[in-house]
Amino acid sequence: LILGPLEDELAEHENPLPPGRRERLEAAHRNSLRLLKLVNSLLDFSRIEAGRVQAKFEPTDLAAYTAELAGVFRSAIEKAGLSLVVDCPAMPEPLYIDREMWEKIVLNLLSNAFKHTFEGIITVRLRWCGDRAELEVADTGVGIPESERARLFERFHRVKGAKSRSHEGTGIGLALIKELVGLHRGSVRVESREGTGSTFIVAFKSGSAHLPQGQIGKERTLSSSATQAAAYVEEALHWLPDPPSTSGAALLHAEAKEPGSTITTAAAASGSRSRILLADDNADMRNYVQRLLGDRYAVRAVPDGVAALTAAREEPPDLVLSDVMMPGLDGFGLLLELRKDERTRTVPVILLSARAGEEATVEGLGAGADDYVVKPFSARELLARVRTHLQIAQMRRAWAKELEQANKELEAFSYSVSHDLRAPLRWIDGFSQGLLEECADTLGAGAQDKLRRIRAGAQHMSALIEGLLTLSRLTRTELTRQRVDLSGMVREVASELRRRDTERSLSLHIQDGLVAQGDPLLLRIALENLLQNAWKFTRKKTEAKIEFNTTRADEGAVYCLRDNGAGFDMAYVDKLFSPFRRLHAATDFEGTGIGLATVARVIQRHGGRIWAEGKVNQGAAFYFTLGSNN
Repeated sequence: LILGPLEDELAEHENPLPPGRRERLEAAHRNSLRLLKLVNSLLDFSRIEAGRVQAKFEPTDLAAYTAELAGVFRSAIEKAGLSLVVDCPAMPEPLYIDREMWEKIVLNLLSNAFKHTFEGIITVRLRWCGDRAELEVADTGVGIPESERARLFERFHRVKGAKSRSHEGTGIGLALIKELVGLHRGSVRVESREGTGSTFIVAFKSGSAHLPQGQIGKERTLSSSATQAAAYVEEALHWLPDPPSTSGAALLHAEAKEPGSTITTAAAASGSRSRILLADDNADMRNYVQRLLGDRYAVRAVPDGVAALTAAREEPPDLVLSDVMMPGLDGFGLLLELRKDERTRTVPVILLSARAGEEATVEGLGAGADDYVVKPFSARELLARVRTHLQIAQMRRAWAKELEQANKELEAFSYSVSHDLRAPLRWIDGFSQGLLEECADTLGAGAQDKLRRIRAGAQHMSALIEGLLTLSRLTRTELTRQRVDLSGMVREVASELRRRDTERSLSLHIQDGLVAQGDPLLLRIALENLLQNAWKFTRKKTEAKIEFNTTRADEGAVYCLRDNGAGFDMAYVDKLFSPFRRLHAATDFEGTGIGLATVARVIQRHGGRIWAEGKVNQGAAFYFTLGSNN
């Protein structure tokens, strides 16, 4: 009820179909044949398991029949740039086989060889070996790893990572061959070398004494094998990069002229169109999606992940639609490579997959995809998702431009602050110091105190401005990772602090050999702020202690700078890394409230995280990581 009406419609000559409609019906017909082939294979398994298979073994001219079956594949093999060698000399006697089963054996072996052979020869050879005949189907393809050969004929088993023309398939073809050969009381084996090719050998005895006598019949005439093999050949042709089909441009033009069509041609679209890169190893799916989106967007379709990655790097698209299971580079691998490249990192990616369920969706989104669409999908759903993600991407680009403009304005402001605001502060501080030094005899104690306060205020304001400029520069500075000796860096900072504050008595323990991958300039800023913080808040301790060490965790190395100083109340820990937030009075401990915010920004730039623990008057510990490279 599906194939019949489709074939009637395609065979109509009095009122031939318009090209666009014929293309769609041909795709439906091809995929109906594929579905029929799959259903028949599953039914064969079901009958074999239930013991309900009634083979009909007939004396057959096996050489002629096998050559006819192999010839059906010749056009597909030669179109792929391969050679087909059929070496089937006449056998001394007819052999008893079930012709329909033999057809499935030969066509499945040829389909398997074609799928995994990219250059060279596919050979079909029939040999007489005394009391038996042997069929060999050999190829010069990718071969089979030795570790996989033992499971090759198991149901639903597929060789992981094997190079093939398509990742489509169920993994039941070779298992079915084994079952069908077994019904002939024969055997099947494989000889293979990885990277060289494979040879599948089917052996069965001559005569009929070994077969169930009730299933032996006379030779009869069957329908042409070419008709029954159509599904195999159609599927093979659509594994090729450029299968036979109407070109996308011609198809769109033809459909635009159809009565009642809502599709418009590319020329009718106003303005520049969003560019979509489509990757799918199924030619019918590529044609369908390209036809679906082609009226609204400029669609470039490629057959696998490698071609998609090359195309994306040549001209980054506005959106990528990718199948998950593809030869060469699958959808997840493509996604990973796109996210690594600065040019394609923000391009939205929608994965298309036949794997349904929450787990599959979570896996896709967790890998970094923007969306995950399960096949079969409705045209309206796909159009809506594509439109939504293109709009979101457009908003992101607009926000990025606004942010870039804001950064330019901030840079201009920083320049102004650096030059225009700090100069008056230097004058205030310098003239105040001059008054104190030159007019100390004439100024009273009150006046001198006021000048000292003016100087302290000017210095505090200068430090605050310097902190703000540092915090601003951290966002714009390019991060360069290299090996950094953190232990040595902390020792250098500590030595500078001791030089400035010679009266401090303090116990400093630094773990040796602490190294990390990071930006040395930014990490120096972070460690200076952390160590200055610890130095400041241990000032009132008679036996001050500061430690710098590391531990291991699931996320890698965790570095810790700990002190036994003033500490803090954990109720306020969320405010600790915010700019201008201070947990101690300025009269107790000086500061600008920017230091820890600067540290947090540095750690975030490295892809790490920072957190703190503390107790009032018992000290504080600051923990941080530096991203996956550590």
